[in-house]
Parts: sequence; structure tokens; C-alpha cells
Amino acid sequence: MKARLSLLLVGVGLLSLIFFDPLMSVLGEFLSYGQARSVVLAYPARLRQALHGKRFRYVPYAGIPSCARNGIVSVEDKRFFTNSGIDLIAIFRVMGMTVVDDHEDHGGSTLTQQLARLIVREPRNEPTALAAILGLSKIFRYTLIVNHEFTKPEVMELYLNSVFFSRHAQGIAQAAETYFHTDLDDLRLGQCLYLTGLPQAPSAFGQDAMGHRAQQRYRHVLATMVRNHYLSEGATQALKFDGLFYVTPK
Repeated sequence: MKARLSLLLVGVGLLSLIFFDPLMSVLGEFLSYGQARSVVLAYPARLRQALHGKRFRYVPYAGIPSCARNGIVSVEDKRFFTNSGIDLIAIFRVMGMTVVDDHEDHGGSTLTQQLARLIVREPRNEPTALAAILGLSKIFRYTLIVNHEFTKPEVMELYLNSVFFSRHAQGIAQAAETYFHTDLDDLRLGQCLYLTGLPQAPSAFGQDAMGHRAQQRYRHVLATMVRNHYLSEGATQALKFDGLFYVTPK
């Protein structure tokens, strides 16, 4: 009986994975109308204007170093280029981990979901369970619209120019200047990868670059780069000792 149940669950899971992304694409097209679509399409201009007002630089996708693109995909959303904005595998993983420890946030949000949250300015922590459910529903809808209206390079471009890196730095170009006093193009590989680890919890990882949590996060980014075949183990060993954490805040 248990064996049959296990096979049934595996079968349901496989069917879900096969049909999930196509269904989400169709649903994204269906949801992409009216005010919600207008909000999404207006966001790039609104972002550029906001960065210009702060005298921050907006970086097009072609100007974002490959280390930043690979690093953020590796540590935040490794199936970014193949998912529909919602990663069903990650959701199953988070559900399983939550059964073991329901007191910790296990992640699972894709870059597209994170961008959708930034677009609608939806807070992560809601005061009630009902507000949390409504907030997640809103993020789900906007995620599918974003995935439908923008290409993957456009999503990544908007995300890396939108996200906060602590120390009042918005966007990866300003983060390079704030943390390492250099232009984005002149970052060393280790510095570039360090920045990609910050968006998950910028206030925790970015305030003290010499601190235990910051270095632990940096090592985690390096480990994911090896696991996802962006770097060799030998390359990461060298990066651990490149003087990365000699950083003085302005």
C-alpha cells in the first residue's frame, strides 16, 4: 500500500512538473490586462527616474558583468532561465523543509517573484494570516504578468537595478561604488560574487563585511557556484583569500 502511494505521489509530482510551466504561461497571458499590466509596463521608466533622482546609474543587461548574472542566478534562482516565474521544484523543497522546521523562512522565491514584489511594493511580513494570503495572491498574479511581459534578460536587468544592497545602495552599480569604491566593470570576481549574496538579507550581510554572517554568506555563494557548475572548486579556494573583506564603509 505504501509503495503504491509513493508511486502515485511521484507520478503526480512528475505530471505537475511537466504541465506546470506551460499552464503558468497561459495563465500569465490571461492575467495580463488592465491596471495590473499598466503597472508592470510602467515600472522600467519609473525605476530609471527614481535612480536618476538619486544620481545612481541604471545598468542595461549587456553592461551587467557575467559574474553578477551567474552569481545571482546560482544563489537565488538556479532555474531562472527555464521556469515560468514560479519554481514548482523550489516550492516542493520548501514545503518539505517546512515540515521539518516551520520556524524558519526557507526561501523558494524566484527572481521574477522578487521583482514582482518590488514593483507592487508588497511587504514581506503581514500583520495577519489573511493579509499574508492576499499579499501572496497579489505577488503570484504580478509574477505571471512580469514573466509574460518581459524577457528573462529584462527581468534580470530590472531586478539587479531595483534591489537594495543595504548602506543606502539601490542597484548593483551603486552597490559596487558603496562597498568597494569602484565601478561595476572594475570589480574583482570575489567582490562581484559577494554583492550577489546580499539581496537575501542586506541588513544582516552588508553592514559588517568582516563579520561572521557576511563571510558565511559569501562562502555559501561560492559553494552554489561550484554546485551549479559556474566555478571550479579550485577557483573558489583562491577566491576565499583574495582580500575581499577589506572594505571600509563611506
